[in-house]
Amino acid sequence: MRILRVAADLYPSVMGGIGLHAHEMSKEQINMGHNLTVYTCIDSNPVISSTYNYDVHGFKPFMQIFGNSIAPSMILDLFKNMHNYDIIHAHSHLCFSTNLCAILRKMGSSPLVITTHGGLNSQRAPKLVQNVYNATVAKMTFDAADKIICYTDIEKSEMIDFGVKPEKIAVIHNGIDTDRFIPLKEPDFKKKNLLWIGRYVPGKGVEYLIEAFSLLKQKYPEVSLTMVGRGPKKEKIMQRINELNLQNSITIKDFVPNSEIVQLYHSSNVLLLPSLREGVPRVILEAMSCGIPVVCTGLPHLVDIVDGSGFLVPLKDPDTLAEKTSQILSDPTLAKKFGENGRKKVVENYSWKDTVQKTMKLYAELI
Repeated sequence: MRILRVAADLYPSVMGGIGLHAHEMSKEQINMGHNLTVYTCIDSNPVISSTYNYDVHGFKPFMQIFGNSIAPSMILDLFKNMHNYDIIHAHSHLCFSTNLCAILRKMGSSPLVITTHGGLNSQRAPKLVQNVYNATVAKMTFDAADKIICYTDIEKSEMIDFGVKPEKIAVIHNGIDTDRFIPLKEPDFKKKNLLWIGRYVPGKGVEYLIEAFSLLKQKYPEVSLTMVGRGPKKEKIMQRINELNLQNSITIKDFVPNSEIVQLYHSSNVLLLPSLREGVPRVILEAMSCGIPVVCTGLPHLVDIVDGSGFLVPLKDPDTLAEKTSQILSDPTLAKKFGENGRKKVVENYSWKDTVQKTMKLYAELI
């Protein structure tokens, strides 16, 4: 099968969930014997690479709006190749590149599949802008797609309420490689190392993480936090870290390669995710697969996933975030139980191989 993947973000240029998902999906489909090309936004234009055994065509963004790369140079290539693939799979209706694919589909391109990656709304755009976008561009994009992939039934219900026809929507869970993300045989529950992975954008709630860590530091002087990610709000967060005199207890990393990510989980005791909006983040599944308890906000998409594998806390509540994290750090039996439950849940319900196989079956139904 000839597959064109269109993803504004792509690992390793971008560490976030969409970029990793697009990368891992592309690798797996190549390994299955399919022909795979990825169009993405990178700093140089054009770029053709096959470092990971699939072709990458990069297009330099002209500008960014609320973190969304606008790459007009992609338009001509998409138009030239709109009939050269069996399937076009675009990632996130919030991306300009996906909107382009929708326009081409209305012009008669190959069938279009869109993965939403977690709900209707952006973590970055103001509500008024998001409402206008949803009523115009997002509606056009969904109308043009042949199939829309959501991660959960809750997300599917949101899409139906938005006006998307139910028969267009396929629920295919996000997944990770449970053979690679494995627990330590003998985890050290005496450590007090916390982990956050994400982007420094308003929707990630990083400011509440820092306030919660400051509270934990008062109770556990030895506690540490590793933060991995990039983003426009990073400098502001760094300023707050310095104001609270936490810089000696927090390790800041822009990027951790996939080859080292499992080791990072193994060196941590709890994954913290105080996001205000999310889909189904890969980092939660990766942590749970590695037997690491999770403390995150009680967003609807995450309740069933995290239940029994960690704690859910209210949004914008650093006090409860600190309190629940403290319960795990002070109770090795509870930490072990959460870790074992998380591992079992991911193995049984969130296998990456299952995700890819269901995606390929969906492609076949459209050809």
